[in-house]
Amino acid sequence: MEKIQNPTPRRRARPLEHVAARVSPRGPGRREIAKAQKRARILAAARSLMSEKGYAQMSMSEVASRADVAAGTVFQYAATKAELLMMVTENIWADHINDTLDATPDPGHRSPAAVVDAIMDSLAPVFDMAVHWPETTVWIAREILFGEDLPHRREVLVLVEKLEIHIAHLLGTCSSRAQDADDAAAPGTAALSPASAAPGRNDLATSPDRAHRDTALDVGARMIVTSGLAELNRARQGRGEMRLLMGKMREIVTLVAAGVGATHRAV
Repeated sequence: MEKIQNPTPRRRARPLEHVAARVSPRGPGRREIAKAQKRARILAAARSLMSEKGYAQMSMSEVASRADVAAGTVFQYAATKAELLMMVTENIWADHINDTLDATPDPGHRSPAAVVDAIMDSLAPVFDMAVHWPETTVWIAREILFGEDLPHRREVLVLVEKLEIHIAHLLGTCSSRAQDADDAAAPGTAALSPASAAPGRNDLATSPDRAHRDTALDVGARMIVTSGLAELNRARQGRGEMRLLMGKMREIVTLVAAGVGATHRAV
């Protein structure tokens, strides 16, 4: 059983009025307001039940009871239990991804280590949920990877795509010149860095083959996000341990960043 205070401790929970306003921005029509308020209650009920007992143990009838709506009303907003999970996921991830990741990263150069740190930070919503909702998070990963093509899942996939675009931009800031500065401050470490093997050659911002560069960045970003979801799904199947997730993800991000750099040194 999962019991937590808040699956995203970096942000305060949004009040129901804020949820309703985001769902129904078109105007003050009475019917639209009523629908938005019902949706907000259903969302809050599902989120609190997932916090208390986990997704697998939660039932749609419990959500309806806590939201004070008829059982059939819940299905009007989420056709299946998995869709309700996607509805909650979109609500939790949206603020971080839309507010923080929509801004294109500064095109200035970063060392490979700094890029890895920035990418790990951009994955914060997933990691926050994985730490606080371990059982529920692996179900989220399963739905993203293998779920039905339904509206709330499509909304989550849009957020995942935004996350991939942001990570691709971060990979594009990776520069051996920034690494050289780091290495100068720490003598004897340059030989250990893939980025320092060919000074100036893995500056992705000045690669002579832009199409090849962009493809490599997109593929690298997709590999990072998909690998994270796959690791979560492995944990659901008992083939991995949640407590090791962040360490594994840092290894994956580091390898992808080094691989993208190696690709561009060969261009």
